[in-house]
Amino acid sequence: MITVRPGTGRDSAAIARLQALAPEAAQWPLGDYSGSSLLIALIGDTPAGFCSWRQTAADEAELLNLAVDPAFRRRGVGRALLAALETAASGTIFLEVAENNTPARVLYRSAGWEEVALRKGYYDHGKINGIVMKKGS
Repeated sequence: MITVRPGTGRDSAAIARLQALAPEAAQWPLGDYSGSSLLIALIGDTPAGFCSWRQTAADEAELLNLAVDPAFRRRGVGRALLAALETAASGTIFLEVAENNTPARVLYRSAGWEEVALRKGYYDHGKINGIVMKKGS
C-alpha cells in the first residue's frame, strides 16, 4: 500500500537517496528544497518517491521535481504523488520535463496532464528541449 505524506526536514537523507537513484530527475542540492513543499510516498515504512512543489499564485502551482526509486517504479508511486499534489495545490499546476524523458511524459499524460509549450534547448546546456505541461483549467 502506498501512503503519501508531507515531507519534513527528517526526510533529507531519503530525498537525497531517491534523487541519486533517479538520474533523470533534477539533481538539486538538498538546501534548494527549503523554499518548497515536499510530498513523500512510502511503501510500508520505506520512502519510495518524493516530489517538490510550490504554490506560485493563489490559482497556480508548479511541480519542481519528482523522483521514484527504480525498485518501486510501475507500482503507482508516481501517480500517487501526482494525486496528492493535486489535492495539496490550488489551481492549475505546471511542470517542465525533458523532451527525451519519455517515461515521465507518459506518466503525466496518463494522469491527465497536457503538453502546452516547448522550451527549446532548456536542458543539458541547450541540447534537450523542455516540455511545459499543465494540469487543471
